[in-house]
Amino acid sequence: MRITDFCQTACWILTALLMLAHGSASAGTASTDYLKYCSVCHGDSGNGKSHAAQGLQPPPRDFTSADMAQVLTREYIIAVITNGKPGTAMSAWNNQLSDDRIAALADYIRSEFMAESRAIDTAPPVTAATAGKSIYDSTCSVCHGDDGAGALWGRTSLHPPPVDFTHADPVNQLTRERMLASVTHGRSGTAMTAFSSQLTQPQIVAVVDYIRTTFMQDRTQDTPAKPAPAATTASTVGMAVLHGMPSERFAPGSETGNAGHDSALPRGLTGDHARGMALYLGNCTACHGHDGNGAGPRAYFIFPRPRNFLLADTQARLNRPVLFNAISKGVPGREMPAWSKVMTDQQIADITEYVFQSFINKQQPGDN
Repeated sequence: MRITDFCQTACWILTALLMLAHGSASAGTASTDYLKYCSVCHGDSGNGKSHAAQGLQPPPRDFTSADMAQVLTREYIIAVITNGKPGTAMSAWNNQLSDDRIAALADYIRSEFMAESRAIDTAPPVTAATAGKSIYDSTCSVCHGDDGAGALWGRTSLHPPPVDFTHADPVNQLTRERMLASVTHGRSGTAMTAFSSQLTQPQIVAVVDYIRTTFMQDRTQDTPAKPAPAATTASTVGMAVLHGMPSERFAPGSETGNAGHDSALPRGLTGDHARGMALYLGNCTACHGHDGNGAGPRAYFIFPRPRNFLLADTQARLNRPVLFNAISKGVPGREMPAWSKVMTDQQIADITEYVFQSFINKQQPGDN
């Protein structure tokens, strides 16, 4: 073989090897990206069983469950990885991953964890009704609830709360056109975000029609009697206010009404700011943050997020009795535990005083 032929052959072989190596590296990028960015929540096996899953509400998606290939289309997964998903811990990755890597990651998730995705082209077509249910379950139920009446956390933490479809009038209140516009473009002043970047127009139509046929009825002839208000106790007021319920829900004279913003602690207790600060820093900052803004290191894994004491609405609604009762008894529907199980009333009073003075009333000891 002439030297020139040898060099040319060697060049071809080297080029082929480089191409193969490049192809192998490209193929491996998606699996590497999944293990690096996704497995911490979705698990190494894509089944959502990870250490982080215990602190996430709603939990991470289980890619291996039945019908996921139908619910999570390639376009949907790409949109969610790119833009994140409101109401969940799924954040946007478009500032860390290129469009090509996001597409490769979506393909990897579907091919690796969704066995039926390989045969999806030959599967029976999904009807509008089943498609609408799948989209509602995966996208809407986190706020509006499995039964369309609103999830507990949404009813008590969002202002205004999510629409209760079971009591909405589809004729005069929520028309089909309004619902289509809301899902497509979102609604300003509410937690309802636009889904046009995550759902196609046929998917939006399918989920709106599913909601209307499943949860809503024509109530133009209904004249239901107004139920009598339930009895309100100091402890339920304390938990409810910290949980974000509207103040008009509480009876006059309750701790959010005539009792006053600067009310004293219950049971004749007096809190100590300095002791309370030590207890707060040792027990509360992981969720509520050092500055009381609800952005502690654990807050990312909690949903609904921990209370931000610095919000004007929160400061206007919380006083010492409300804080004391909520810290003592916990808050239903949140990860706020009942600290009376591990702390004395005096310790809870000390934390209450620290939170009230430092974050709610914005004053330090000795201030007038």
